[in-house]
Amino acid sequence: MTNARTPSIKPFVEQVSLIDKRLLRVGYRAEGSDSFLASLELPVELLEHEIAAGLELVTTISPSGEIVSLIFGSSGLVLGRSYSTVSIDRLVSQTVDSDNLRLEELPTSELNGLLRSLEASIEYVRTALAQRA
Repeated sequence: MTNARTPSIKPFVEQVSLIDKRLLRVGYRAEGSDSFLASLELPVELLEHEIAAGLELVTTISPSGEIVSLIFGSSGLVLGRSYSTVSIDRLVSQTVDSDNLRLEELPTSELNGLLRSLEASIEYVRTALAQRA
């Protein structure tokens, strides 16, 4: 009787190069082998869409004024670390930069709406500060 060890099965994802389409091959192979036990080729866009459907992007503002965006998986756990952290003043500065405004062709009414939102935000912070005093 031979005491042969059954190889471990490992999942894999690899890019398949085609001239006009981007495909990924997903499947299973025996550990240490290049041959497939099972595989399927799918368009990258389909996989991205299906994966993104199970993700949630949560953006918060810290008390210090940093905007932090985290991605949560379908399990409810954070995937990786913070994906985006930027200060609120930098974000506003980039938004109202003259080059950006020219490219976006924003009407004055939208900038006035932004100003009202920021002024309301300032009042929320002032109220919070007054409650702590």
